[in-house]
Amino acid sequence: MAEGSVGDDLGFDALLDHDGLIARLVGKTRTGRNKDPLFGPDLPVVLFMGGPGMGKGRLLRSVQRHFKPWVPVAHVDCAAAELRVPPDERPRARSEMTEVLRKVALEYRDWDGDGGPVAMPRLYAGLAAVAASDGRASVNVLVDAVRRLDELLPPASFWRGVLRGTVRNYIGFLAGLVTTPVIGPFVNALIDGLLARVSSDGEKALTDFYGQYPGAGGQPRSGLRGLAADFQRGGESRRIAEGFLFLALRQDVEAAYSSKRGRLSRAGRPTLLLDHADTALGRRILKPVLEDREQQRFDRLVILATARREDGGRFLYYAGGDPAAPAEWDPRSGGLPRWTRPAGATPDGAPLWRGVLLVRMPRLTREQQRTANERWHVGRDDLGNAARLRINTGIHRLSAGRPLVVTRLGKATATLPLEQWEESTDWELLDARLPGTESTRDRPVDEALLAELVVQQHPEELPPAHRERWLDLLSHLSVAHDAECAQAVLRAAQEGRENPLTAYRAAELLEDSGWPPCPRHFIGDLGLRRLLMLRLHRMRPDGGAWHTAHAVLQGHYRDLGDGHADGRFGTAAAHRMHHLLASDGADHVTRYLSEVFLTRSARDWCEELLAIADAPLLGRADDRLARAHGEIHVRGDARRRRIDRLLHAAWLSGERTWPLADTVPGVLRGELSALSEELAHIADEVVAGRGLAGADADKAAEGAEQLARIAREWGDRADAKQPLKRCTCTRHIGFG
Repeated sequence: MAEGSVGDDLGFDALLDHDGLIARLVGKTRTGRNKDPLFGPDLPVVLFMGGPGMGKGRLLRSVQRHFKPWVPVAHVDCAAAELRVPPDERPRARSEMTEVLRKVALEYRDWDGDGGPVAMPRLYAGLAAVAASDGRASVNVLVDAVRRLDELLPPASFWRGVLRGTVRNYIGFLAGLVTTPVIGPFVNALIDGLLARVSSDGEKALTDFYGQYPGAGGQPRSGLRGLAADFQRGGESRRIAEGFLFLALRQDVEAAYSSKRGRLSRAGRPTLLLDHADTALGRRILKPVLEDREQQRFDRLVILATARREDGGRFLYYAGGDPAAPAEWDPRSGGLPRWTRPAGATPDGAPLWRGVLLVRMPRLTREQQRTANERWHVGRDDLGNAARLRINTGIHRLSAGRPLVVTRLGKATATLPLEQWEESTDWELLDARLPGTESTRDRPVDEALLAELVVQQHPEELPPAHRERWLDLLSHLSVAHDAECAQAVLRAAQEGRENPLTAYRAAELLEDSGWPPCPRHFIGDLGLRRLLMLRLHRMRPDGGAWHTAHAVLQGHYRDLGDGHADGRFGTAAAHRMHHLLASDGADHVTRYLSEVFLTRSARDWCEELLAIADAPLLGRADDRLARAHGEIHVRGDARRRRIDRLLHAAWLSGERTWPLADTVPGVLRGELSALSEELAHIADEVVAGRGLAGADADKAAEGAEQLARIAREWGDRADAKQPLKRCTCTRHIGFG
């Protein structure tokens, strides 16, 4: 089954249906029916926000596919390689922005629906002036640069004939010019010829528009010359010129729709799709339109853009923070978003977020995930219901509804032998191989996912020196919890390197990449963390890099001193025990928990145990269920053996990589109840005068009561397949 046949529109029902957001913004359904347009004349820029793998680019491609037959639609990937030509390799009369505007204009020119192609005379005039502005180029180069723009105008357009005539009229004069560092002669000749040849209506259109250019004083010649000169100056002057060129494009679109012919023949709203709009190029495109609309220069262009950060991107906000925030809408909430521009700001000082509507990319529901996975497994007689459930719950845990992860894992599991699937773990699911295509090889699904989620989506501000090692650094950070923990790992992983990346900067880069934070884990997405952990374990033979990273952290927290306070684990000792459990096993951990049992409050001791037990199990046989059942001999007294069973039951509940056994809730209840009874006995002995010296009867009695209550809480959570200690990255787990 071809990959494109599964889920091109997966999860987009609320956005693409006949009464969905896109149809109401565009004013057309995907079958061509007219709809009352949402908002207007003041339109927000709609930013679809979501991290890697959330389907933002796929959504824009779906919009293009469904709506382009009915309205002009242009698509720009602001991260596309062909747009990222270094300035020193690009002609001086072009920029990334002018190339984007030319691309958009060509797509509108090629549209053949109602009303026909959209002419771009204002944009043509501005781009032609810019193309003629390089004073260091030869005349032939400048003429070719202007001629390159002829294709912007529709073949039957009046403007195309006029402008071709303009070129013919002054081509002889231009050919006689000598190369000069002054842009004046060529630009002046082009502008004079252009304005001399246009009709009165055309001259009025250019006068009305370019006469408004800063410093033009109502004179279109001055406006076009100023535009060309500003472009050549670079910096902020070029930004102003490029913003005005984008306004020219939008005014051309507006004229095509508001003219008498346009009102009769055109319906809906033209649309611009900007993928990766939070990159430097995307910000250069969005900033002028947001500023223009704040100044009440409205237009009917629907701009649908994508951003990875949850707040849409730092460029929307002024430094120092703003208590207000953009309007947000979640498609899962139903209905349609409400948006109006907030009142009260002065246009010159208004933050850009005022003109934005943030739309959260929808995660796939459990039912959508199940349906998608079943489509990959159509016709498989070897897949029983238990194995299907096992696959679905494993994919759900690893993906948290992230569409790319769901589809890649679904496709990979469709090729696995499934006889033993019911007994497998999520780690084994990540070992599945993703079938290749004509242009790609077969490869493990974890490798493919890391390539798509991390390698191909470097943070924009990641220093070049760290780009080749970014995946390695994230792999080491997968075992870290907070910035202190992460800094210790990075210090060891970058030992001897110049300008090492700090954990604090890494956290910012992860946020800019759209990865969610988690208060208990440095890598805040469960699926990404497990992908990185698996890679860390495989970086060196026998899990060498894995054990080294945990050993570094054991040493770090040992050096701090066991009593040192730790925000994630209570104490440095507990933090150290977590990394000991992940790397070396449970024997030392159960001894520690037994030794401190009477020195902590019962609830604090249980919190420590849960924090310790939130450890991955990689590279060794999984005997946790056997130890939870007491089937493996553990040295020590009765309390230590009881704690060992409790720890392993909690470990199974915390590091969920396979279905939780039905016996685990009983172990949790039973061992906690037994420890509660032990504390109650200690309290009775102290009251009777036979207790241990220094023992506190009230503390022991209170602990017995707390443990009895916790036994019920943990047992109930485990019965419901819920994590015993919830955090941001595991809130999707449960009931499966």
